[in-house]
Amino acid sequence: MNRIILCIAGILVSFMATAQDKADSLSGHLQQGLNQKIAEPQSQAPGKEIIAPVLIVCLLIFLIITITKYILEYRLKNKIVNRGISEQLSATILGKNNYNKTDDAFKWAILLCGIAIGLTITYYTMPLNIHSLAIMAFCTGVSYLAYFFYLKNQKR
Repeated sequence: MNRIILCIAGILVSFMATAQDKADSLSGHLQQGLNQKIAEPQSQAPGKEIIAPVLIVCLLIFLIITITKYILEYRLKNKIVNRGISEQLSATILGKNNYNKTDDAFKWAILLCGIAIGLTITYYTMPLNIHSLAIMAFCTGVSYLAYFFYLKNQKR
């Protein structure tokens, strides 16, 4: 019941926050904004309006998934401790050790360095066209190849 009341209150507050006193002032602002858009020249990079919101949404989704993962892992660890499962069995269930954490950190370090090198090369070979994407793909691929060789040497 409390959740329903809270949801209805949230919806009503959002409607009240966007309420306008005069409808004429809103249409005047819209008409003025439309006139300004017509008078302004088009920007050369129309992708900026698309890339920024998509990037922000992707980062938010990644954040939500990561937080959910940590919460669920915490609950699982608590249940394992409460049930009194042996240490060996709990280690196999959780399947994580310090090596996996260092390997994961090393992977991200190699990958981000490769992306930084790719962006640097792209910056100095200026016309940003399809060759920039090829440079970035190549540098990212070389980063993953370096990580593969790192893991191969770790297994020995």
